[in-house]
Amino acid sequence: MSHARSLRLSVLLVCGAVVVFALLLNGASEGAGQVARPKQSAPSMEQLYRAARKARDSGDMQARERAAAAIIARGDEAVAFLVRRLELQAENIRDAGEIETSGILVTINLLGRMNGYPAARAALKKVQAHPVAEIGRWARYALSRTPQARPSRHRTPKTKTAVRPVSTRPVTVRIEGDRIYFGEDWFRRPKVERPRRPEKITTAFVIPIHGPIGTATSDGVKRKVIRCKAAGAQIIIFDMNTPGGRGDAMEEIVRQIIDELYDVTTVAYVNRRAYSAGAIISLACNEIVMAPGAIIGDAMPIMIGPQGQLVPIPKAERAKVESAILAEVRLLAQRRGHNETLCQSMVTLSIEVWLIRNTETRELKVVDAKKWRGKVTGGPEGESSEVAAPNDLPWEYLRTIVGADKLATLTTDEVVEAGLAVHIFDDMDALRKHYDIIGEPVVLEDNWAESLVGFLTSPAVMGILLFVGILCAYAEIQSPGFGIPGGIAIACFAIVFGSRYLTGLAQWWEIALFFMGVVLLLLEIFVTPGFGVLGLGGILCCIVALLSMLVPNAPMELPWPKTDGAWEMFSTGAMWLIVAFVAATAASAVLARYLPKVPIAGRLVLAAPQAPESPPASEDAPILGVKVGQVGKVTQTCRPVGKVLIGERFVDAIADGAFIEEGAEVVVLRNEGNRVVVEAKA
Repeated sequence: MSHARSLRLSVLLVCGAVVVFALLLNGASEGAGQVARPKQSAPSMEQLYRAARKARDSGDMQARERAAAAIIARGDEAVAFLVRRLELQAENIRDAGEIETSGILVTINLLGRMNGYPAARAALKKVQAHPVAEIGRWARYALSRTPQARPSRHRTPKTKTAVRPVSTRPVTVRIEGDRIYFGEDWFRRPKVERPRRPEKITTAFVIPIHGPIGTATSDGVKRKVIRCKAAGAQIIIFDMNTPGGRGDAMEEIVRQIIDELYDVTTVAYVNRRAYSAGAIISLACNEIVMAPGAIIGDAMPIMIGPQGQLVPIPKAERAKVESAILAEVRLLAQRRGHNETLCQSMVTLSIEVWLIRNTETRELKVVDAKKWRGKVTGGPEGESSEVAAPNDLPWEYLRTIVGADKLATLTTDEVVEAGLAVHIFDDMDALRKHYDIIGEPVVLEDNWAESLVGFLTSPAVMGILLFVGILCAYAEIQSPGFGIPGGIAIACFAIVFGSRYLTGLAQWWEIALFFMGVVLLLLEIFVTPGFGVLGLGGILCCIVALLSMLVPNAPMELPWPKTDGAWEMFSTGAMWLIVAFVAATAASAVLARYLPKVPIAGRLVLAAPQAPESPPASEDAPILGVKVGQVGKVTQTCRPVGKVLIGERFVDAIADGAFIEEGAEVVVLRNEGNRVVVEAKA
């Protein structure tokens, strides 16, 4: 037993020793690893270059800028690597089809950012003479860029040095007076009338235009514009992400922006895509801003067949359609201060667009190549300045923005470099901060609730609801107690006023004025005799309130239409109001005359009040001489019982149906011995 215990103890000791030794060995190896581990080496230029190409191909703007910043930070080392790479790529390219796959555009772009280095400039100048014209154009553009790194004295930074990312734009864009600066180069900013915008914006709306543009889109934009105007909008942002759509819908949206929002700042935020009709809608706004990687343009009119296929447009018809759209685009460009040539090149293939620069003042211009061919230095195909430039100022060709027989379809960088837009915003929050918008803008989404409210606030539906409400209110007055007609009337008026109040089309005082008019009418009917000031005041209040709700005015503005669209809305709504009141009056008269005689429906209305029991008339009573068909005159209003003068006899009478006012002529329907039943003379 003692031997077995000793054996077990020995085994346990050996196992414990092995575990302790293993732990010590592991700790020693970790310590040695920490001491002996070499410092992480910096990525090679080849690795950084591959990362830049991969980021460009994937469209990842942030990764692209990180890679470019890391390469530029290497200074002379990066220039030497890129020059060697450019020489190899230029030597192996034989036609334009090999440009994209070779990566030469990445190399030229990086050297353009570092063109302050003499070696970089020399390499780019050499490539200008490349047989493939497109490469030469890109090289000339790269040489025109303001360098983003200083030459020669840069040392290669250490691996741990933080490098500031470089913007996707050639240089920082700034606005000074009537100039938009890109480094030392600048565009002249056209002087156009712009809406006054407060320093701090408190009322902002976003109207999304997503997907194909059709009549539903234009109708929705129209409703949203009315709502924005009624709420006193200070800025409206059109969130553009559309492939285009119908021309008539586009024209209606453009009209809304130009005519109805003339006093509101409008911004087109091209958030990914604004093709075709979307591009022209963007041009209608006061400002265009871009999201990274967005595209705008390609607005040439096309025809879509019933199966969704493209249908060729004959030459004559195409010229006619394009002429009208080009005229509209020119008008928009002049109104908003956009470049006319660039805007027109989105519509037609006949315009080639160049970017040129004044070598003395460094002013930039976007011009029609047809008008400037032979007037600039360094033009395509070796053109020279044989003809003096305007104002005797020398101009140099920088690059082609839109090639011959191509439509302008521009990326974010190209739009900014061409001066069509100035700002790039990653998201709506960045845009909100730039325009000093306090709080979150109200986004008017396209959903079922917005569609329902738009349906309920349309003039036709408003007229129908008022017709039903007035008719049911009259039926309720004529029926005992409170029943179904009264509930329907309340529901109709609640929908009319509630829907318009929630969308900002009706102000609180307009609703209060209407109900004050209703109270005055009720007092006139049930309290005061005859018809006087209270009745007239009640009718006037109701009419003014209803007409005021037809005008989309801001809360502090008088309800008076100021634009053609507002007048159109007011006149349409007024027409439906008149139709509703006339129809309700006619229907009420029909109900008053025939409803009591309907077997079942007659139970829903009050029975004619019975005259108090009285003894039979004596033989010499005046009433006995009254005959059916005689005409008399009311001397005391019949509500429904009153007094009537027939011939020379004053008799008690009861109206058959509606009340009859004093002074009205009546016809005797029946003589019941102690009373006469009369009706108003037709």
